[in-house]
Amino acid sequence: MGHTNLSQQKTFCRMTKEEGLLLHLMLHYLFGKTEQRTINADYKIDWHDVYGLAIRQGVSAILLDAISRLPNDERPPKFLLLQWIGQTTMMERMYARHKERIVSLAELYGQQGIRMLLLKGYGCSMCYPKPEHRPTGDIDVYLFGKQNEADDLIEKKLGIKIHKEYHKHSTFNYCGVEVENHAKFIDDLSHKSNIRFESILMAVLDKEECLKSPIDNVLIPSPTFNALFLLRHTGEHFASNEITLRQVLDVGTFFQRYHSKIDWALVFKVYKEERMLRFFNAIATICVEYLGIDAACFASEDKQYSYQSDTALADRILSDIFEKKDVLPMTTAGIDTIGKKLKYAIDKSHRWWHNRWKYQLVYNENLAESFGWLARNRMGC
Repeated sequence: MGHTNLSQQKTFCRMTKEEGLLLHLMLHYLFGKTEQRTINADYKIDWHDVYGLAIRQGVSAILLDAISRLPNDERPPKFLLLQWIGQTTMMERMYARHKERIVSLAELYGQQGIRMLLLKGYGCSMCYPKPEHRPTGDIDVYLFGKQNEADDLIEKKLGIKIHKEYHKHSTFNYCGVEVENHAKFIDDLSHKSNIRFESILMAVLDKEECLKSPIDNVLIPSPTFNALFLLRHTGEHFASNEITLRQVLDVGTFFQRYHSKIDWALVFKVYKEERMLRFFNAIATICVEYLGIDAACFASEDKQYSYQSDTALADRILSDIFEKKDVLPMTTAGIDTIGKKLKYAIDKSHRWWHNRWKYQLVYNENLAESFGWLARNRMGC
């Protein structure tokens, strides 16, 4: 069995050895790749750094699956491997608990005739080779106009406090898991173009039948809806601050599973009109070139609609993914002094200026319009 020299791995951007190894393992050992390659013994790797990087990128359990296919003498040190396995086992238990909460909540809502559309999260996990190896977060649900009814049910029947500070959704803690009851799919206060995009999503929701999930009273958005929603949601996180490889995988594994069921004509029309096509091309390039997903998954069967490889932009986005960043609150809620609010506005403005290239990949609006809308609705200006 020959060794793979990671320095010869196809790369579009400068990266550390650990970042290169993480991508190398995901490319060659996931999604059905069977190339018999190993790590060059002369290529010194700090497995502790790889482990920390995998956790930050939300792919630690997925990377462990790839490591399990390495020869024994090329795996991480035993004590680190045991820690890695323990962390993955904990993730699997959290996933099982997460699913139990979804089942319970769906049953509660169903008793009152409230249909539950599951967004992101658990629905995305079902596209992964091992669903339980996708990290869990909160539970996001859309309730077909019955958000207020659902909120009242949770408060009156279960005695759980509902938080309604955010216009897009209410939140509550359900047996240790955060739940968001959505009234809207995306945040129209952060960007004016989101108002139009929300109306597009609502039109697709009305037109296309949702998919049934294995859980009673839990629906999954149609493939066409998710082709629009998941890319926009990922783009919003990317433009506001950052995304991780896990979010890229959410998009990639979705297209891998559902590409043959998407209305590509409609999706490309929206991508072009909303100026998201370059972002789609770049994310697809990362998925194909770095993560090993088949290029055919990002095209219609007749190839009339297909992603175009954009290695330069993929390079820039991947570099941004690996860059560590500070996190700012979404709004000034909870910031109690004028001085702190002023500092927040300055920090937010600096970040907006630094990220302006990202906004232009995601939002169909000019920079002045984008900043003005954000300042008025997010900074309290």
